[in-house]
Amino acid sequence: MAKMRKRTKVSLILLAVMGVCVAVAAGAIGLGAVALFSQLVAADIAILSAGVAACAGIAAGSFAISGLVTRKKSLRKSAESVAQMATVGQRDMSKNHSLVKVRDNSLKAAKNFVKSSYKLSKFGISPITHERVHYGQNKDQLKLDGRKYVYGLMNEFYAQNGKTGKARKFDKKKQNLDRKLSKLEDVSALAPKYHVSAEFFNPVTSLWEKDERSSVYFNNEETAKVAKKLFDDTTFERYSDANKKRGATTVTIRSRGNSQVKEVNASCNAVELVDSMEALALMDYAMSAQKTGISGYPIIVETQEYKLDGSKKGKAEVMQIKNEEELKRRVYDLNVKYGKSNTNTYTQKRNADITPYTFN
Repeated sequence: MAKMRKRTKVSLILLAVMGVCVAVAAGAIGLGAVALFSQLVAADIAILSAGVAACAGIAAGSFAISGLVTRKKSLRKSAESVAQMATVGQRDMSKNHSLVKVRDNSLKAAKNFVKSSYKLSKFGISPITHERVHYGQNKDQLKLDGRKYVYGLMNEFYAQNGKTGKARKFDKKKQNLDRKLSKLEDVSALAPKYHVSAEFFNPVTSLWEKDERSSVYFNNEETAKVAKKLFDDTTFERYSDANKKRGATTVTIRSRGNSQVKEVNASCNAVELVDSMEALALMDYAMSAQKTGISGYPIIVETQEYKLDGSKKGKAEVMQIKNEEELKRRVYDLNVKYGKSNTNTYTQKRNADITPYTFN
């Protein structure tokens, strides 16, 4: 069972104090029926208990509100920091290496990201860029991997600032999690073959890191490449003021009758790209169905929106596609809808890249 948050523990202790006070007051009032003196004592105790209970309630409430404010602030800072890093760092796609423009505000954003991610970890919340669902990891592995990533960030942060003692402390924590992860069952075979994500350059780690809010798990290299290019071409759309503080919206495609095709998943934090992600996911499934020779209808399309902290936002929308004709119609409608809402020259011709695998 996961460790309870410190603030939650304190709140429960204060609530327990309130309960004791109420019990004492009730007992005293019962004794007060025996004699006037007892009544006076009970009244004093009741007044005292009520005061203590009120103070405990106020304190518990303030702790809860303080925790909520801290979480919200850390989530907001994380989102703004990632957006800053992503829009400052630029990749030269014509070369084998990356040319990165890093300004002072990008490094500041990276440090804010580290600090806010660490604060969120104390509440049991993974970094906003971390995966909420991973087809090659179970829930325990996913949670431990999120904490390991945060400890790695803290290690790099303190090492850069010359605080070797603190850096070693977090490196040791990271190593402990590595040992725990190595003992868990390997479920990587359950994942689709191709996993690509949006990326941003982190000046603290000096690495291109993944923002899993925009990512795909596909069975075919062709559609995975299209998704990766789409993410690279829509950096400013995904990190606009309207989208940068959004969690992922995921589209999952699963079949009831084709066990040979692994479940397909596509997600994006930009509202205007969700239709495009669904179209690509459906195309990926169609390609796999053609290769295996098993259509697997009906197929289920489930769309779920997530909050920035990884919790679900509302109920999932579920749609059933019963045959190839319905699949053709759905992909066509999504492409038309996407074309009207986006004028990016690359994404408009995205279907040309997978023409051999489109429907007859």
